[in-house]
Amino acid sequence: MPPKRPGSKPRRRSTKSKRGQGKAPAALVFLAGAAVALLVMFFGYAFFYLPAQKTPPAKPQTAQVQAPAQAPGKPAQEAAQAPAASQNQGQAPAQAPAQPAAATQAEGQAKGQPEPQPAQLPTPSGPLLTIVIDDMGGSKEQAQELLDLGFPVTFSIMPNLPHTRDVDEMAAKAKQEVILHQPMEARAQNAAPAGTLRPGMSPREVAGILSAHLAQVPHAAGVSNHQGSHATEDQALMDAVMAELKLRPALFFLDSRTSDKSVAAKEAARAGVPVLSRAVFIDAERGQQAAMLALKQAEREAKAKGRAVAIGHPHPETIAALAGWAMRRDKGVTVVTLGAQLKGG
Repeated sequence: MPPKRPGSKPRRRSTKSKRGQGKAPAALVFLAGAAVALLVMFFGYAFFYLPAQKTPPAKPQTAQVQAPAQAPGKPAQEAAQAPAASQNQGQAPAQAPAQPAAATQAEGQAKGQPEPQPAQLPTPSGPLLTIVIDDMGGSKEQAQELLDLGFPVTFSIMPNLPHTRDVDEMAAKAKQEVILHQPMEARAQNAAPAGTLRPGMSPREVAGILSAHLAQVPHAAGVSNHQGSHATEDQALMDAVMAELKLRPALFFLDSRTSDKSVAAKEAARAGVPVLSRAVFIDAERGQQAAMLALKQAEREAKAKGRAVAIGHPHPETIAALAGWAMRRDKGVTVVTLGAQLKGG
């Protein structure tokens, strides 16, 4: 038999060539796979990673521009909350302080609004009426009857009467308002008593008389004229009276209106002295029924003008009329003192 060695060598060569042929495709496959992987990574980086990095800065700008359009009619505080809800947590703290600031500003505005009459005296809802009784000081019994009526009555006390000081003290203890009823000259008055203010008096004389009479009524809150139809028409005299009252800021003036030509209220206002004027005389006609009708007229005046002053005298009929009126009076009209009227209630 021929030898087999020479035949086996070609098989070895063919095997080696097959191995060499097998290694070349494997390297190409590896390189191709690596290239594909790199391409996938590049396109993934370009299409996914880079847009994700660029997107967050764009979102806050879009939200800030569009927020007002989404809530056009909302209050400022709600508009501030709307963009905060759409932003991420890192940006929320930047807008969080805006909400407390808005709340603080709103609270400050609320405190700055004027209160419905807060620091002022309480004002009655209805019209105001003051009852003034002139010529007080002659009787303590009459004074007590008036104090027992149960509603405010202003005591207009004359100087130089037997019980001037006593009545002043009684009213003060009862916390009733007191004024000085200063005598002034009337027309066709033959002999005016001492201490009567008359036209032609100097300012010094006027000041001396008023000072002496106010000392007799130390609790006086104001001054009114007794008679004075002539005196209250005299501008120079009224100017001197108001100049003296101006030096006493606690005092006001009540014009009894004994003359339609009185300039007392005008001069008081010009001098800056608080002033009121009489609207009704309760007992211009004597009698209980007449006084009751006059009190009803005073109620109508108060309703029509918002305030009124009614003046009477300590006649028995007048006191009886006041007692009856107290039980049947219009409760829509608030009875107050003169000082309370000037303060608005």
